[in-house]
Amino acid sequence: MNKFYWAGILMAAFYGHSRFVFSEPAMMSWMQKQQNLALKGADGMCDAYAQDVKVSLRMQTERGEAAVEGGKEDLCNHLKDASAALRVTQPSLNINNELLSLEPSGFPWMSATVKMRQTSTLQMRGAPLMTEVSDSTYVVKRTFEGRQISSIDGDSTVSLSR
Repeated sequence: MNKFYWAGILMAAFYGHSRFVFSEPAMMSWMQKQQNLALKGADGMCDAYAQDVKVSLRMQTERGEAAVEGGKEDLCNHLKDASAALRVTQPSLNINNELLSLEPSGFPWMSATVKMRQTSTLQMRGAPLMTEVSDSTYVVKRTFEGRQISSIDGDSTVSLSR
């Protein structure tokens, strides 16, 4: 009886931890932290991505389409280039993240599909205001170390205005 009691306690604790890890406030806070690391180009900005992450990002601009396809190395190189450009240009940047949906899966919630909309405005002196609206789907898995992003699929549109 004692073994069943402790097994039940452990299962309840595991389930409770899963509910917390994949709750909207905890997930948004974690996603925001990852975004801030990437914007700063900080050490560890790629630690939240699984070794086998699958990346498919597309950006539609007035000049055509740009894309990042591949894995962790491709994504990290893209993040390093973007953060370096931000450090050099020192723009005024405003980012608004909106959680569209959060769907835990894999009993007992070992992963979640997170759909987000991000609206970013970037202003540099002497340049037009740039607005990017991005809809992205992330698959986040639970690991012994915490959480890792195992796939990203995103589409964004960039517009310029005076």
